[in-house]
Amino acid sequence: MDFMGAISKDGLNIANKSREIVRKKIKEVLGDKINQFNEKELGIIERVVHATADPEYAKLLVFKNNPIESGIKAIKNKTPIVTDVNMIKVGIRYDNVHCYIDHPKVYDVAKKEGITRAMASMRFAKDLIDGGIVVIGNSPTALFEVIRLIKEENIKPKLVIGVPVGFVQASESKENLRKLDIPNITTIGPKGGTPVAVSIINGIIAYAKDERA
Repeated sequence: MDFMGAISKDGLNIANKSREIVRKKIKEVLGDKINQFNEKELGIIERVVHATADPEYAKLLVFKNNPIESGIKAIKNKTPIVTDVNMIKVGIRYDNVHCYIDHPKVYDVAKKEGITRAMASMRFAKDLIDGGIVVIGNSPTALFEVIRLIKEENIKPKLVIGVPVGFVQASESKENLRKLDIPNITTIGPKGGTPVAVSIINGIIAYAKDERA
């Protein structure tokens, strides 16, 4: 069984040693607050810190409304995943993943309505988002559109991983997501991005397959 992408003996040794270091760093950052997280949440935190080499994520990740459990159930049911960019799509270890950022109709909608392609792609994918999983790591406007779909069109995703990176609207979009009564995983502040988003969803997929997260 592979672990964190490692399959050889040397690779597994490196991965295990890295995990030991990551766990130590997380304990240093969180202190007694580490007890606020359950085992699966800590597994996801470890993945993110490992992927980014940034222990600060231990205090930035927020889990609301049992998102890991909801995600595991959805993955076991082969639920579709919708992403904001292709970089995230190709990094996810799962067959049923969709990204429409380059779809011709998305271009047309974005141009006609004067919105970003990322926003238009979420609108285009709303039938998959309803009852599906959304993974956003780059575009705050995509996350704002998902929030609008939830609030105005009664779209109900099983899980939203909203970790867009940046200094413009990223923090605000995540704050708005945390206000919703749906399972979601976010980061506080401007940090996030593709490695964060991919490590979170791949961790949940690993749990669903009974692999080490």
